[in-house]
Amino acid sequence: MGYVLFLFYILLGVINAYLLLSREKPTRILWAGGVAGLIFLMWSHVPFSFLFGFGILSHVLGLILVIVWTVVFYVIKRRHLPRLRGLLHRRWKPDKEDVFLLAAVFVMSLYCIVCLYSHTLYEIDGAYYTGQCTYGDMNFHLGIITSIKEQGSFPPDYNIFPGQRLDYYFLSDSVSSSLYLFGCSLKAAYMLPMIFAFMLTFAGLWHLAYAVLKRVGKTLTAFILFFFNGGFGLMYFLDGLKAEGGAENFNRIFTAYYETPTNYVNSGSRLSNICWTNTVVDMMLPQRATLFGWMSVFLVLYLLYLAVFEDRSELFLAAGILGGLLPMIQTYSYFTLGITALVWLIHSCVRNRFGKKTLLSWLKFGLPAVILAIPQFYIWIFGAVSEERFLRFEFNAYNATDHWLWFWVKNVGIVFILLLPAFLNAGRRLKIVHAAGALIFVISEFIVFQTFAYDNNKLYLMWYLFAVLLVADFLVDCYDKLRSMKAARIVITAMLLIACTASAFFTMIREYNSGREGSNYMLYNKDHIASAEYIRENTEPDALFLTYNNHNNTVACLTGRNIFTGSGTFLYSHGVDYNGRAEIVKSMFTDAAAFEKYRAEYGFDYIYLSSYERSNYTGLIEDYFEERFPVVFEQGEVKIYDIR
Repeated sequence: MGYVLFLFYILLGVINAYLLLSREKPTRILWAGGVAGLIFLMWSHVPFSFLFGFGILSHVLGLILVIVWTVVFYVIKRRHLPRLRGLLHRRWKPDKEDVFLLAAVFVMSLYCIVCLYSHTLYEIDGAYYTGQCTYGDMNFHLGIITSIKEQGSFPPDYNIFPGQRLDYYFLSDSVSSSLYLFGCSLKAAYMLPMIFAFMLTFAGLWHLAYAVLKRVGKTLTAFILFFFNGGFGLMYFLDGLKAEGGAENFNRIFTAYYETPTNYVNSGSRLSNICWTNTVVDMMLPQRATLFGWMSVFLVLYLLYLAVFEDRSELFLAAGILGGLLPMIQTYSYFTLGITALVWLIHSCVRNRFGKKTLLSWLKFGLPAVILAIPQFYIWIFGAVSEERFLRFEFNAYNATDHWLWFWVKNVGIVFILLLPAFLNAGRRLKIVHAAGALIFVISEFIVFQTFAYDNNKLYLMWYLFAVLLVADFLVDCYDKLRSMKAARIVITAMLLIACTASAFFTMIREYNSGREGSNYMLYNKDHIASAEYIRENTEPDALFLTYNNHNNTVACLTGRNIFTGSGTFLYSHGVDYNGRAEIVKSMFTDAAAFEKYRAEYGFDYIYLSSYERSNYTGLIEDYFEERFPVVFEQGEVKIYDIR
């Protein structure tokens, strides 16, 4: 049933996209429809979930809402649609752009799907394994997915810190909760939306770039530069390659944990300071919010570009509505849209001398974009950013040790070096488009938006999106001017291509390799998986467990039940002070009096005892638990005590 629901939403999205973009190419309608369908699935149940909880009823009502909207939209647009007979007889003939688009999307999506399959609860001998990039983040997402589905409360709390509202843009996870609710396995529910999001994100970058650059060659160049981003980080692994032991230094790329040419902070006794994370394996694969945020914002930017620069004023309203839904998909994407809209608004007003038509068109965009976003910020976002660690002024915080210019040159590479000549070469329109990216970069250099300055990469990569449009335009123009030097320009092109993509290429090989048997990482052994099955079948959905706060916590991630406190890696970055609870957990595992005191105070239901608890708490009072409470589950290293 979950698969049917998912595909039906995609169909509804395609119908809506056709009604909005009926005269566009089929590839663009299918792309826009796929994005719209996923946004519908993420959002349609939300108003009803506030009233009835996250359950079947809310989803049925949400589906009815989307169907009604689609019918109303059809009635509004039917007079402007091509005749049905002509539509049915019109054959799609793919042109050059379509061929390159489909080839690029196919190759990149295939790589991502292969990695996603091997990284997502990959079963070997009864245990679940994963790859390098998902070893951390995937557990957090699994916990949100399972807890929303199992507990059904809305708005949801952290199940790794019960009682604290989930101040996180969680719709990229709840979309999988919906499929899990309707019968998909956890692995399928996790993977299916991501598979579509991969294809739609790759297609989205292509369509946005083609709208701006107008040429297949320039679009393909921008596509390669964005998804194979990486600077000169590879040089740290080529150092001393010919010397004795040099090969071992290079081979670390394929074997060491997070020592890659695009994400390599520590280098022996010094900081290498390479943190230009690859868009695919460091962002889209592990960070679901980034994936779904980019998928969505690429469509909104595409619509807004057509509205502003192609005089398609009828698209302002659609861009505003979709834009207003971005904050709880990914807040950084909403910031990207807001900054871009500000720059393009100024351009429109100056170009049209603040004409009434221009102002009214921008109101169609701005009102829904702001009005729809306000409650999202009020309910979910403001609670997090009120912490002093958020939204602080700090210049150059992303750069840990290097001179400012050298940091950006070695991290971004050729694209950064060519920015100035590319800007001078660009036409007026492209300069205005890029101005939005330049403002994003300046803001990111002075303001840190989360606890860790590293997280500003989500905005820096949106600056990079605009930068690759500029540089791709310049590179292809240079290639055209060298037409008389046929052999030379081929050699130059090949050298530039290698210089721009080598770091990303080796990083992507490393990520693929990390998902292979023998190189992958165990997340949950067979005892933990068996205990998760018992918990799902025999405990209340909101039961509270006493466990260690390991990031791959079986109870929190695989069953959706509550644990008293989860991993500090997750909670600290969200502004949650977990230290007090961590101390309580430690005292409960090591002191009988403290155990009895807090058991009564907080209403614990079960103790989960495994190798994590035994290895992290010296003086564990396991004998005390054994004497006083029944063991309701025991297999291998895992015991569960009923302490109600």
